[in-house]
Amino acid sequence: MKTRYDDAFFDTPTERRGTDSSKWSEYPPDVIPLWIADMDFRVAEEITEAVVRRAQQGIFGYTRISEGTIEAMIGWHRERYGWEIPREWVVPLPGIVPGLHLFCRMLRRVRPERSDVLINLPVYHHFRTAAAMQNARERIVRLNPFGVPTLPDLEGTDARGLGGWMLCNPQNPLGHRWRPEELRRMLDFAAEHDLLLASDEIHGGIVADAPHRYTPLMTVARDETERRRLVVLVSPSKTFNIPGLECAFAVIPDPELRERFMSSYRQMIPGVTAFGWVGAEAAYRWGEAWRLGMLAYLRGNRALTEAFAARHGLPMCPMEATYLAFVDCTGLLPALRGETPKAFFLRHGVAVHDGALFGAPGWIRINIATRRALLAEAFGRMDAALASVGR
Repeated sequence: MKTRYDDAFFDTPTERRGTDSSKWSEYPPDVIPLWIADMDFRVAEEITEAVVRRAQQGIFGYTRISEGTIEAMIGWHRERYGWEIPREWVVPLPGIVPGLHLFCRMLRRVRPERSDVLINLPVYHHFRTAAAMQNARERIVRLNPFGVPTLPDLEGTDARGLGGWMLCNPQNPLGHRWRPEELRRMLDFAAEHDLLLASDEIHGGIVADAPHRYTPLMTVARDETERRRLVVLVSPSKTFNIPGLECAFAVIPDPELRERFMSSYRQMIPGVTAFGWVGAEAAYRWGEAWRLGMLAYLRGNRALTEAFAARHGLPMCPMEATYLAFVDCTGLLPALRGETPKAFFLRHGVAVHDGALFGAPGWIRINIATRRALLAEAFGRMDAALASVGR
């Protein structure tokens, strides 16, 4: 019988302790973990069945590039977003984070005299780590958490020494769905200052409200000249909850940039595993019913989260995309007497991410992709914690 991906499916508990889960092993058993970005939902049955079939062969040798998976990835983006990706533009990767490092490394090689990289804050912390570890000096543009457009005026930005820009589309942790006109401003700025532009689009499949959807950066480019300055990173890992299978793709139209990117890749990074190929192909080909059910469930969890933030007067970014709520707790700081909001809530049994990690001290990021009953229990603990300091 075909599985129904309804609320009952996503409400079903799955024990993750004792499985070496990063999310569930980091804190004591009495703590509810709402921190690292993976979901507590079982994946689509079609993905599990595909991986099990591959495992049952019983041989786990070296694996070459799966053209079937790449074909499925290209087809998925074409059908949902009208993005036509030529096969020769695609470079397989074991993850998005290696792609960020490779971009910074490539930038240093092709633009040694101007390898500074623009980064929007707050942002997923591996952007800054990649720049630092690859010796590309970061330059910061701070985003407006509550406004549309989220991107501030770029006219005053000093572009001297700049060679590249890394952006997150949709934006993590703000949950912002970049509009085409906002992406157009970024492309215009990149063209004006001859910047290479990397776009992490790992959360593209997690836009909560139809008919809205994410806009792939490359579909906003007007011509081949604009496309050839872009490196777009995509993966099924967040959308379909398979980050542990490790499969991603860089889409790089310019042949010279692609070769420079791949030369560093060949020196440094392992290829995609057999299970990564199999799981990714199954997700792209047969995971759509699960994805739609997951988005419907997240809308309910988002409402629960918004209600928690509202009853305590905590500003929360409009959660248009991702399953990560970003909440402004700076107003709590006087009552916490030097304790960070993360440490405060952890002391009351809930683990969240510290906004300081993303460049926003005093904020917290909450992963809402868990069972609704568990999320409600976590908010009950947080309610009690806030009541203890008069909030």
